[in-house]
Amino acid sequence: MTEVHVAIYDLSNGMAKGLSAQFLGSQHAIDIIPHTAIVAFGKEYFFGQGIEWCHPQEFRMTRGIHPIDIQSLGHTSCSQSEFEAWCRMQGQNGRFSATSYDLLSRNCNNFTEEAAREGLRLGRGIPSWILEVPQRFLSSPLGTMVRPMLEQMQLTNSAPTNVSHQMNDAKSYTPSATPAVAAAAAANPWADIPETPPSPKESDDTSSAGTPFLDKQTALLSTDTGVVKICLDRLNTASDQREILSKLGDAKYAWTHAELQSVHQMLRLFMNETKQISFALMLLRLVVLREPSTANIDKEESQSTEFVADLLLQNKLQSISNRSMAWCVLSNAFGSKQLPSWTSSEDNNQSDKFLQLIDRAVIDCDPSVADASTPTHKALRQSASAFLYNTSRQLTAETNNGGADGNSELNEAIMSILIGCLENLYEENDSTSINRRYMCIGQILKSREFGQTAVGLTKDLGMLDVDMIQSASYDHMGDKVAKEVASLL
Repeated sequence: MTEVHVAIYDLSNGMAKGLSAQFLGSQHAIDIIPHTAIVAFGKEYFFGQGIEWCHPQEFRMTRGIHPIDIQSLGHTSCSQSEFEAWCRMQGQNGRFSATSYDLLSRNCNNFTEEAAREGLRLGRGIPSWILEVPQRFLSSPLGTMVRPMLEQMQLTNSAPTNVSHQMNDAKSYTPSATPAVAAAAAANPWADIPETPPSPKESDDTSSAGTPFLDKQTALLSTDTGVVKICLDRLNTASDQREILSKLGDAKYAWTHAELQSVHQMLRLFMNETKQISFALMLLRLVVLREPSTANIDKEESQSTEFVADLLLQNKLQSISNRSMAWCVLSNAFGSKQLPSWTSSEDNNQSDKFLQLIDRAVIDCDPSVADASTPTHKALRQSASAFLYNTSRQLTAETNNGGADGNSELNEAIMSILIGCLENLYEENDSTSINRRYMCIGQILKSREFGQTAVGLTKDLGMLDVDMIQSASYDHMGDKVAKEVASLL
């Protein structure tokens, strides 16, 4: 007899609970955006573009998500070969094939339910509330409005994966969500950030045979456009404003300088309205990624990012969800372009406001604060740590062009990020935040200009237990990147 478990994931990484009430109304609010998988025979079985399986840890590391709960469904007399034969049959007969995915009625959770009851012949399936999430969303006023759009959507985003055993010759995928994703995709702006190989220039600057995971990382950018229409429905926009803002849903649209200038000014006005600031920030997250087809938009973008920085520094964002989204805006801006002009002072040193912003991000990364285990606080730490990582990339990129020996003095911003990411690291229990903090540390330790200085400081501080990290028994979340960081020490 083999014990069978269901792994339950939250694709919003905790933010659905905080934001869904705003979108759906309190009666229809949802706690998580669930993805489920069967765990049995030492493997994890899941459905997206066909039925796939791999080792559970392989699935979680390649996608950067971890279960929020793992429940036992009982023991099965079904053998592994019998169950996998059933899975293949579902692909062949079209029930769960590479092309049969349906967001509303045949998603990952429907597969897990049928796999448990039919494929493994268990008397128990997945929790019923998970299967009820689509209908709960669709019964809301917003769900009724967007249902025609959802019925045409296939949320099977591509992301690099090492899944090697595919049942239907389907492409690897990022786990597909329930319909609520369309309303709450902005809840966690980091849920679908793909890992992509670094550009040749980045590889030349920072590559190292001993740190392949660190070397392949690129900026963490949130590019999801699925919430544009929903945000526009909540913003009090005139018809001409709506028309231009709606173009944010088209990543290939060729923006003019005048259009982007108008959008920046428009969203800054919306951010002055308390009830509209959430939706304005969600859209600004995309605006800072756009480039005009002619002259640059540096001045307007600098004003917008400074506006958001001031909101954070002046404690004008009382909602944790809004603070998370503000960090998302700044992370996208700092990760996709050069640092804005306000981050430098007249003498070309880092401005006081920039240094204060880094300190604020470090504070928002603190896992020891009250209620740190709640989903909204975890999401805040994820967003703030993404900002620190993208900022560390910019600060190290500026110095990796020469032939320095790594012994230059650390500037104040780099020192704040390094010490901030080291502090309370072992108290963090969120895998995404852990990985990003280690990525920040690794980015700094690998700098050609001041990497050796950073290595020396890290050793002197004694905040990393290198021997423990490098031991075979070390299984803390984020262990892959942690071991690479330890190798630099």
